[in-house]
Amino acid sequence: MTGHLDHIASDCIALDFNRLGGNFQNVVFTSTNGEVVRPLHTAPWAQDAALHADDIALVEGQLSGDFFCAPFGASQGQPIHGWTANGTWHAGEKTGDTDGARRHTYRLRETVQGASVTKTLTVRPGHPFIYQRHTFNGGTGHLPAGHHAMIRTPGGARLSFSQKLYGMTPNAELESDPTRGRSILTYPQRITRLDQVEGKGGATHDIRDYPFSSRHEDIVLLAGDPELKIGWSAALAKADGFLFFAVKDATALPETVLWMSNGGRDYAPWLGRHTHVLGIEEVVSSCHETGEFSSTADVSRAGLAQGLCLGEDRTSEIAYGFGAIPAPDGWRDIADIAVDRTSLTLLDAGGDSVTLPFDGAHFGL
Repeated sequence: MTGHLDHIASDCIALDFNRLGGNFQNVVFTSTNGEVVRPLHTAPWAQDAALHADDIALVEGQLSGDFFCAPFGASQGQPIHGWTANGTWHAGEKTGDTDGARRHTYRLRETVQGASVTKTLTVRPGHPFIYQRHTFNGGTGHLPAGHHAMIRTPGGARLSFSQKLYGMTPNAELESDPTRGRSILTYPQRITRLDQVEGKGGATHDIRDYPFSSRHEDIVLLAGDPELKIGWSAALAKADGFLFFAVKDATALPETVLWMSNGGRDYAPWLGRHTHVLGIEEVVSSCHETGEFSSTADVSRAGLAQGLCLGEDRTSEIAYGFGAIPAPDGWRDIADIAVDRTSLTLLDAGGDSVTLPFDGAHFGL
């Protein structure tokens, strides 16, 4: 599969972009003092070519890093997470700016509901961050869409987020057949406190600390504040030595989906070995309104978009990116991430902060 990999790098980040399926592999962040962190997850079976068969979607057979989903989730007549996560991306322009930025453009061979899709990946010197943009031209209707970044935290991580209205679990649990796997949270439920999420048998879980249990497969959705232009998510994994953070256009991706995959699936290819994995997935769908990963063109009662809307003469864009640095000494909980046109500041609950260079123009700042 190495023939499908494009190496993209700056002084702070390096990754391999897989043109067959559109996922990221071998993602490495390097700090200014040379310290290296590798927060993203790759499934233990991802290099097993025998799994890339007709009965397993490509996205699951090579599960790794981050990939863009359009449509997000299952859809009739398409592989899970759509052709953006299972199709072929053709390389286009590779351009450089005078400030050293490197921009890589790709076009999806397949269409999405009639829309052509362009992916732009940008890295910049001194920025431990990869900037992503997906552009849809034409097409019809609407669909759920989102990014599917995954980290692995065997030593545990403390989770933090920009302002949310509420949390919830979807209508149906991920694994309901005990002969195949298990979910341990209650479905559906409305969540007002992340430290008091209801589980089966009357248990209560604090999902801010992941993993909070073992041998389970669960999902929680957080609905963003409609007043926010920029949203963020962070995972401080002190034992594993990294701080992962993602930034998004919150008007385009108002939901944060937490996929908690910790040994809760016993069937192939999972076989109970997919552990300590957390998907931090920034999404637009109607799930926060209906409990289902569907879509509509209407704004929800919460004032949030419920789908990516396409049109014959319409161009739609989604801006997103993620980064990582070594876990700062003494930090315990990310209180805020502030961004402007030139900087991103990570603030710990104890008052310490780290400021990084940042391209706010990517997000319209």
